[in-house]
Amino acid sequence: MTESINAIAAEHLRIWNSQPSEERSSAVAGIYASDAVVAESNATYFGQSGVEQAIDALHAALPGMQLEITGAIQTAQELSTYTWTLGPQGQQAVVTGRDALTIKDGVITALYVFIDAAQEQPSAES
Repeated sequence: MTESINAIAAEHLRIWNSQPSEERSSAVAGIYASDAVVAESNATYFGQSGVEQAIDALHAALPGMQLEITGAIQTAQELSTYTWTLGPQGQQAVVTGRDALTIKDGVITALYVFIDAAQEQPSAES
């Protein structure tokens, strides 16, 4: 089961790192349930079209950024969670957080996105 969870999580991030296309729409339909929910702190999206809207909103807000899983994926029953970073490829992350996915019958039924609080940068006067 862990191997399939890792594959689902990898495909999930590949999709979130991709631009709008027929291929992305097909991939969304293959890995997300038709009634999937994406829940973020300020928005909730419904269905496969909602997944694509959430991805597009991320790319609009932070163009050129790439998501990357950090650390191990932890799973308890149908719930899997992992930490992630978001930043320019090969550079320091600008945002970090955690995703929690519910996976049933090999498809993602819900994605809950938790964004870490921004870390204060030390001032030059410190």
